[in-house]
Amino acid sequence: MPKAGIKYGKRIQGPDYAQIAKDAKKAVLKALGLDRPEDLVAKTRPEDLVVRAADIVRQADAEIALHVDERDQALAHLWFYEQRLGLAGTVGLSPMGYRQNLAKTVFGDKKRPLPDAESNEELIRAAEELGVQRVENAEEKLLETNMIVTKARERRDVAVRYMQEAVLALSRSPYNWKPEKIAEHADVTRDLVYKQRATARKRHGL
Repeated sequence: MPKAGIKYGKRIQGPDYAQIAKDAKKAVLKALGLDRPEDLVAKTRPEDLVVRAADIVRQADAEIALHVDERDQALAHLWFYEQRLGLAGTVGLSPMGYRQNLAKTVFGDKKRPLPDAESNEELIRAAEELGVQRVENAEEKLLETNMIVTKARERRDVAVRYMQEAVLALSRSPYNWKPEKIAEHADVTRDLVYKQRATARKRHGL
């Protein structure tokens, strides 16, 4: 990506991702009715936990779906039209994840190579030819939507882990619920329950 012939604008400072992760854990625990992770066994029945965790995941997915495209369009604008440096760090992506994100936004295919421009003018022309959308107030839009998406993804990741634990508990004695029953109870797909149960089993060495 960065080319010697392209002059890059200033970096955009991203949020404190470590703090967002900590806040997400607290928010999920509160939504699950827990004060500490240690309270999981003593205070929450798995049949209640799986429902609450699934609700958190659904809400997070809805927030992500609502804002992620807007974030990605702002990100593409800033790379193609303003040539801002360090955008991967701004949105908390690895360099590879960042390149794939741009390619998916522009081409609909994360594996497609990005334009091999050697100057700012070439990069802008390539963007115009590809139909990359210009975004007004792109920096502000990026920061706003990225914060929403990041917080939602962190909450989702935490809730999924608790949901996996609940699924595993329900599938074992004394419950012995079948995946179909768990799926119906939590209003999720049977395939998701199978996947979460397998993940939880692997985590516990079962």
